Amino acid sequence: MIRFDKLADPVFGLMEKALNLRTRRQELIASNLANLETPGYTRKDFNFEDTLNNCLSNNKEGELLRSNSRHLPVGTIDPPLNLQETREPVDIDKEMVKLTQNQLQYQATIHMLVKKLEGLKLVMGA
Repeated sequence: MIRFDKLADPVFGLMEKALNLRTRRQELIASNLANLETPGYTRKDFNFEDTLNNCLSNNKEGELLRSNSRHLPVGTIDPPLNLQETREPVDIDKEMVKLTQNQLQYQATIHMLVKKLEGLKLVMGA
């Protein structure tokens, strides 16, 4: 899991959550494809935008509690995905399109992250 919460810019937190959700979506689509010929299997999905908005609005959700302020903080638990059973069989063409779209969006987020880090590097004079 990628962790950028120690950097001050909130954009890093957004990108972290987006990348983690994109990874989980990729796994879900791959699972749908793996079960293409499983009798009675229906495709599963989750709404990326709603889940990301939920993560951003409930920033504390899933965070482990510390019983003492001197305890080291730990990361957050991944948010629930609210999987949707679509009740439709897996269509390989549709799933491959979703897989490609998700991969392109993941790469675009990585590109934005790289540009952001390059900007920080430039500001620091490194």
